[in-house]
Amino acid sequence: MPKFASLAERYRHNRKCFELGLEMGCTPKEAEQWLNETERREKHRARMAARGITSKLPPVPKPKRRDFERWDTQHMMRD
Repeated sequence: MPKFASLAERYRHNRKCFELGLEMGCTPKEAEQWLNETERREKHRARMAARGITSKLPPVPKPKRRDFERWDTQHMMRD
């Protein structure tokens, strides 16, 4: 879990993960993991580029899309 300087920063991060999860069709937690891994690899590539070395890390695969419309739970259908 990253450390945040303020609540506003924390809420901005959570919103970013939520919106990315909506776009990718996965949960916000999976989107956050994907985002963190992508940022980590980009930092690694930048460090290697500063040394003049090309990075051999492949891109991070996106999480598998979920089919949330298939869910058939009666407790969520109540008014």
